[in-house]
Amino acid sequence: MRKRKSFRPVALCCLLLFVGIPFARAQQSGSSEPRIVFRFVNGNDMFYIPWSDNGARLDSLCNQLAPATLKAGCVRVDGYGDDKKTVKIRCNRVKSELILRRGLTEEHFTTTNRIGMFGKLRNVVVVTLPVLEKRESRKKPVTVSPEPEKRVQLVAETRQEEPEGETPPTDVQTTTQDVQAQVQPETSAEPGHCRWSIGLNAGIPFFWGDMLSMSADKTYIGFAAGVQGGYRLSDLLAVSLSVDYTCGKLGARGYAQDYLLAPDGMTWYVPQQQAMQRYGDLYSKVSLVNMGLSFDVNLNRIFSRQAAEHRFTVWVSPAVYGQFFKADVYTKADDKRYSDGTTVPDGLSLGLGGALTLRCRVGRGIDLQLKNTVLWMADNHFEAIRTPFGKTRHNAMWVPQIGVVWHIK
Repeated sequence: MRKRKSFRPVALCCLLLFVGIPFARAQQSGSSEPRIVFRFVNGNDMFYIPWSDNGARLDSLCNQLAPATLKAGCVRVDGYGDDKKTVKIRCNRVKSELILRRGLTEEHFTTTNRIGMFGKLRNVVVVTLPVLEKRESRKKPVTVSPEPEKRVQLVAETRQEEPEGETPPTDVQTTTQDVQAQVQPETSAEPGHCRWSIGLNAGIPFFWGDMLSMSADKTYIGFAAGVQGGYRLSDLLAVSLSVDYTCGKLGARGYAQDYLLAPDGMTWYVPQQQAMQRYGDLYSKVSLVNMGLSFDVNLNRIFSRQAAEHRFTVWVSPAVYGQFFKADVYTKADDKRYSDGTTVPDGLSLGLGGALTLRCRVGRGIDLQLKNTVLWMADNHFEAIRTPFGKTRHNAMWVPQIGVVWHIK
């Protein structure tokens, strides 16, 4: 009689695989451990606590922490992002908050900086807490925190446990300064922002008057260059002073080609007993110094404080301008001066308008900007031409410019 084979070893192996694999996955995921995720702005290492519900999550995390019950290395801090240096600073900032608020020390943390995503989230720091007994979680949070002068020492002693192939951070000074900034009272209008700025701009002016830059026969390209200085009152408001030199040419409109211009700048519509030439045979050459005082409003800040810190910001700047014009009329055929100089612009004239500016932060304290200035000009003789009744005041100027702004203090 043949001996029957036993299937018990096979059944036991299947049972172990069936039970062991899900158990191992559960252990690996660590789903039973509380996790709190803090969000960061893309490309920015600052820990904005009021933003994206970070404040509520930080309060919840602090309520769960009792330093006396925590073992060394039991609080895991994992940073995720595109740049390890930025991720490292973000982790330090989160740990600094826990050190300041709950009195933890660096020995409580295990830190890793990762290139990649946490699930579908990027630019986050994930804090994982150990599973505590229920009797410990019911205790009221301890509000005692280290003395201000000791807080800096705690953060200065920080050291991180990095993934394989990476050395611990050596830039402890940055984290120490962050803690000092939180311990000491703030004296500036907005932390992290310079009050003073200076900028350079260059662009192309377009004039509208009795003649205009985009004339019927051609578009005349002029030149504008200037400087600006600003003082930032807050993250919403600033004031600026700008000085620009602008020059350009103007030609006749399509319907005004046959208008007649006398050397004294008077416009006629029928021939007179004096020398005159057609608008279509002439051009006006204008130069001016344009000084503007503007009140600048950060449109991003109107929507939220965090939007004001975005790399791209939009500013609207209503302004008043003082203008000094110089203008003459020339003949197209030989570029000789045609006007006799009796019709000249006012010595100082007024302009009203403003600018719409798009800024992009490209470095620490450096912005590139696209500035569009539109203004109405009170000087009706700015192009050395006057109408028969001298009441046509549809005079305007548009100056698109590109520039760079340095935040210096």
